[in-house]
Amino acid sequence: MKTLRILLVDDSPSIITLVRSFIEDEFDAEVFEATDGESAEQLLQEQNALMEPIDIVFLDWMMPKLSGYGLLKRIRGTGGFFKQPAVVMLTAETYFDQIEACMKYRVSKYITKPFSQEDVKTAIVEVLEELGAKRAV
Repeated sequence: MKTLRILLVDDSPSIITLVRSFIEDEFDAEVFEATDGESAEQLLQEQNALMEPIDIVFLDWMMPKLSGYGLLKRIRGTGGFFKQPAVVMLTAETYFDQIEACMKYRVSKYITKPFSQEDVKTAIVEVLEELGAKRAV
């Protein structure tokens, strides 16, 4: 079975460390990190070019250089990805219009900070179930 590939994008090193530990405790996954939207976009493009796409992106809203929302729009608007990753917003932003905007760009899950290990685990399990259902169609 193919190893799960997850990208964590947050400008807070402590959040990245925490989420990474949650994932590594529960899943056999290869975890990548980026601290801003631009470097995350570059990593996503590189992995696609290598034919080793990222499966799930955990994405913060507020980041330097390119916001999480900006990156989400680029991911969904780019035809250059042979496989679009699932996107889980993991953010402190709770305004209805922001959540609605993310849903417009097919965000898979929206988790608000503070969050728990169970929130991260549930999001991954539900995304994997969704991806499995899409593959079966």
